Amino acid sequence: MNTKYTFHIGAYTPETIPMARLAQYMHALASLMGNGNAVHFDHLETGSTKLVTKVDNEDAPKVATNLRLVRNGEGSVDATKAAAEINRLLAEDNAAGRLYEGDDTTAEIIAFPGVNKVAEVVFGPFNQEGTLDGILISVSGADETVHIQLQNGSTRFTGIDTTRDVARRMAKHMYEPVRVEGVGRWLRDHDGKWLLKRFRVSEFTILTNDSLKDTVRMLREIDGSEWKDLDDPLASARLMRDKGNGLH
Repeated sequence: MNTKYTFHIGAYTPETIPMARLAQYMHALASLMGNGNAVHFDHLETGSTKLVTKVDNEDAPKVATNLRLVRNGEGSVDATKAAAEINRLLAEDNAAGRLYEGDDTTAEIIAFPGVNKVAEVVFGPFNQEGTLDGILISVSGADETVHIQLQNGSTRFTGIDTTRDVARRMAKHMYEPVRVEGVGRWLRDHDGKWLLKRFRVSEFTILTNDSLKDTVRMLREIDGSEWKDLDDPLASARLMRDKGNGLH
């Protein structure tokens, strides 16, 4: 027997919900549950709109785990985005929703506040001293303010600037991992994410004594890195490092 879940939408009825809207809810619910090939639409029930799904037995534990992680705030990026999308749809429909197991309304798994969701407070922007770590990948500027970019894994820090004196010293360590110290301009958005608007560097330190070879290896591991296409990336890195102050 398949495991079933019921998603209760506190708006419309099976007769009045637009097909396009139903499709949006179904798409978001499928992303929330994951294991797409194992999750199937079963039927609609009355009582506002109740979307009933069924899950193949062999994948039922995986889906249950996915939902538990989302409920605990530990879901995957895709599942978390899907939950946010469901809340957005519900808010637009002036409704709230619930996901529960089978037809047992007391077995609630996830509650979707929808229209009742309290908006996240936006904090900032404000200044705070701190540090940023990353591989130095760019030093540029023609005036007294020099712009810097750092790469840390898939994250690229831009909006960083400093004086020409600090930049000149930093440029000698192009493509090396550094830690910059200074004052950042931060903002927390409606989704609770902290955004760096600007960072003014006052000083820096070299993080490690990794060889140039190790640094090139890290650069080549970055998704979409052009270093993967170079015939001799080590020679290219030596050339860039040995050009002197590196300002451009």
